Order: sequence, then C-alpha cells, then structure tokens
Amino acid sequence: YATEFVDTIAEHSPFVAEHWYELEFWFMLWLMLPFTDGAGVIYDLFTKPVLAPLCQAFKSKMEGWIGLVTMAVNSGYLYLIWFTFMTLPEQARRFVVVGVGTVYPLVASTVAITTESDVTDDAFWLTYWSCFSLLFVMMDYLENFVGGIPGFYSLCLVSVVYLFLPMFRGAEVLFRRVLVPLSGQYEAMLLRDAHLVRVGMERSIPANLQERIFGKAANVFLSKESVLNKKKK
Repeated sequence: YATEFVDTIAEHSPFVAEHWYELEFWFMLWLMLPFTDGAGVIYDLFTKPVLAPLCQAFKSKMEGWIGLVTMAVNSGYLYLIWFTFMTLPEQARRFVVVGVGTVYPLVASTVAITTESDVTDDAFWLTYWSCFSLLFVMMDYLENFVGGIPGFYSLCLVSVVYLFLPMFRGAEVLFRRVLVPLSGQYEAMLLRDAHLVRVGMERSIPANLQERIFGKAANVFLSKESVLNKKKK
C-alpha cells in the first residue's frame, strides 16, 4: 500500500520517483540478502514483540468475516457480493483485490510464524505468498492492457479468495500442480510431506508408543520399496 501511494505521488514529481524507486530497490536487497538479514532484524525488533500480539487479537475478529464469506459461498449469495464489488470504481476494485489478498493473510502469517502450535500453518502461508506473488505480478502487468474490461478485477478477486479460503486452499493446489513441477522440486516436496507426517505422528502418538509405531511405519515404506525393486527387475 505504501508503494502504490508513493507511486501516485511520484507520477507528478520526478525527484520523488527517482529516489523512491532507489529506496525500494535497496530496501528489498537489505531484506533478502543473507548477510544483511533485514527481514530477521525486523522480525526480532518489531514483528514478534509488537506486531504479533496485535495480529493475534485481529485474527480472531477477522475469522468471523472469513466465516461469513464461506457461508455466502455455501448458500449461493455470492452474486450479491459480486454485484456490490462491480459497482465500485476501477481503482477501488483494485484496492479491494490487493487488500483481500494481503490484510488477512498478513495477519494469519504473522500469527503462524510467531507461534509454535502448528507447523502446517507456516507451510501453508509460505505457499500462499508464493502463489499470490505470482498472481499479483500477472495482474499488475495485464491490467495495463485489459484492466478496463468488466470482470477483470472480479476474476482477480475470485482467484485471491480461492487461494486462501479454507474450503478451497487453492494455494496448495496451484503450488503442487504448477509451481513445484516448473521448479523441479517435486522430490523435495514429497520429503517435506513426509516430514509433516512425522511431526503429526509425534504429536498424536503417546511417547511410550512412538518407537514401536514408527518402526512399523518404516517397515511399510521399506516393503513398498522392495515391491518396486522387484517390479524393476
């Protein structure tokens, strides 16, 4: 939001535009590069001590709205939301798309990374941001050509909601079926899935039974491997 707000100002001030984009570039590098670890600095100084408590309270309130959206989808009243959305000006529709795609996911992601209650939440929101980043780049490019066509931002909004709404969890579908095959990380994804299964078993199985059950689970995988080896021979 800050970027797009300053972008509007920069259109009328070349001096602001020149230095603002330079600031954006160096700030992004500071966040991403391993030896600067800007994201880690912000996390330690601001996100965990200041932002996380606010997000936890905010998330519980927003989940009520998420429930209302889910109920609207289930009950068939989604067309009322769509009609209201279509009455908005073009810039307002774009603002809604970006807001829906960032506000609740940002809050939920902050809660997920600052708590240790559920590892799968961390994985899901990391998956979501990968998919949303791709969607946003496509929207930002295509809106220069087809942004004025009725229904463009409606399609973007539906795509965003599909990515994170619990009843769809489309980010996982897109990640597994598109991004992972394109990046050649299918084997790594399977290993991650196996790790999550192990974490889930460790949490649900009593400590005194884990060794025996894990041994049986290992035998299941080993027996499957022996079957595959026989088929190859």
